[in-house]
Amino acid sequence: MNFIINNIFLIGVAVACIVLLLLPTLQGRGPHQSVYMVTQKMNKERIVFVDIRKDEEYDTAHIKNAIHIPIEELKEKLGRIERYKNDPVVVICANGKRSSRATADLKKAGFKDVSSIEGGMKAWIDDGMPTEGSDAEAEKGKAKKKGKA
Repeated sequence: MNFIINNIFLIGVAVACIVLLLLPTLQGRGPHQSVYMVTQKMNKERIVFVDIRKDEEYDTAHIKNAIHIPIEELKEKLGRIERYKNDPVVVICANGKRSSRATADLKKAGFKDVSSIEGGMKAWIDDGMPTEGSDAEAEKGKAKKKGKA
């Protein structure tokens, strides 16, 4: 008992650390992977990307062949991705927050290997990964003009 009284601050810090480490699990968030880890996985196997951003966000830039289902419609449109339940599925949103919720929903729906990209589409673009969409086309045009100049 003396130990607890003398080290109450340290015990409090240890408990706080444990709670913070368990918080994502307790909130029902799915696992996150870095862009690097996802690209490594892509090189080994086929990955199904599910983009849950709003239409405008998706139209601006998205990963090639990503299946677009806005998060608000995910539960109603699960049938579109039902056949991928046993495949690796990577959910992507703008910055990684919405995709956490979506990965948890897909796990509950029976998807076996679901994760999201840490930092979302922002991290994907910041790491120089390829995209399609209106912004991607604009960037390609700029690169061509630079090459001719």
